[in-house]
Amino acid sequence: MGVVGAIVREHVATPARRAALMVVAANLAFFAALLAAMFYLRTNAPSWPAPFHFASLLMVGAMTLFALTASVTAGVGARALYLDELEPAVRWVAIAIANWITFQFLEVVEWVRLIYLVGFGPGTTFGATYLALTLTHWLGVTACVCWMTYVAVDVRGRDILAVSIYSHFLNLWWIVLLFAVYFSNANLQGI
Repeated sequence: MGVVGAIVREHVATPARRAALMVVAANLAFFAALLAAMFYLRTNAPSWPAPFHFASLLMVGAMTLFALTASVTAGVGARALYLDELEPAVRWVAIAIANWITFQFLEVVEWVRLIYLVGFGPGTTFGATYLALTLTHWLGVTACVCWMTYVAVDVRGRDILAVSIYSHFLNLWWIVLLFAVYFSNANLQGI
């Protein structure tokens, strides 16, 4: 248990990291409940739409790349600070912030397409569950961006690894949404 124990000790070493893990646990429980509600509604719905087409999945793929990059660059920023490289740490966190903001913009574009162009607003069962799942993730990303900005102002005095843990969780949450919401509701007949 030497290597695993060292990794666990590193990720719970500070109060900020422990708080990040508690926030992750609370978000995970809330997200699991929303996901369970979506699967329940999907199972009991007489018909469930498949509104995502190839172009929509391409945008979702781009969003996934921005999320992955944000998560990785936050981790690289934590590593740079560990190596006592202050300026690169701030730069990497700024890149992570920019990636998450770009992700959020693309998510809003997808909401506009789905609600106004396709017609699946919050008044429909699919639209309500889709918006509940993606909006909670979007709000989590907003919190992460604010937290990263707070950390970037004083990287020596604040814990980059704590916000990196939360960023990794948001990335994992997005991957689950990618498969549970987007790929399972895709219509690729017209390719």
